[in-house]
Amino acid sequence: MNTKHIATDENFYICDGCKIYYSTEEEDDGSIWLIGTRESISDIRDFYIPNTINGAPVVYIEGDIFDYNTVLERFIAEEDNEYFRVYEGGLYSKDMKKLYFMPPKFDGKVFFVPEGVRWIGDTALNAKSLETIVIPEGCKRMIEYSCAGMRSLKRIYIPKSMEFIGFKAFSFTAPEEVFYEGSEEDKARIDFCDEGFNAGLINAVWHYNCPMPKSEDEIK
Repeated sequence: MNTKHIATDENFYICDGCKIYYSTEEEDDGSIWLIGTRESISDIRDFYIPNTINGAPVVYIEGDIFDYNTVLERFIAEEDNEYFRVYEGGLYSKDMKKLYFMPPKFDGKVFFVPEGVRWIGDTALNAKSLETIVIPEGCKRMIEYSCAGMRSLKRIYIPKSMEFIGFKAFSFTAPEEVFYEGSEEDKARIDFCDEGFNAGLINAVWHYNCPMPKSEDEIK
């Protein structure tokens, strides 16, 4: 049963018959991170995020929590959850500034990261069907593994506001083209963190001073 406020003596809670592990070690205030392990949630279909565990708020979800899961169907967060919300099937921070995970069963070819997102998380973008990703103006950070393993990706739109593309963010992802809102000089200011592991992005054909599309009709 899904419960907003979980009380447990274990370092995990049960959801959809699977163990979801958590940690209090990452935050000084004792708040909760949900963490990934090899044995955790490979079979979970409905991922429920409690508001609190043992009275402490759940504030973060590690990207590798779904590394071994191929059957995930939906995220569930309560309306009064202060840290997370589900929007059009994807999981976001309450204020919509962070994208944690795109919709699990997304099968389209184009995905628009919603306007207002400033940060894209570990393994947030992950759909085998995807050919085009549009990142909105104002987005600044794509952390490690945020777009890894996207072998079908052909093009990505990156705004001038982008400042940081993390370690292995584009590992095993090699788009043919990048449509960049800024100039070549602006691109030089992006911290690619590890150019070797992000070579698939860096070595693509870059187009500069490109407008960010607002609909599929505007995609080149």
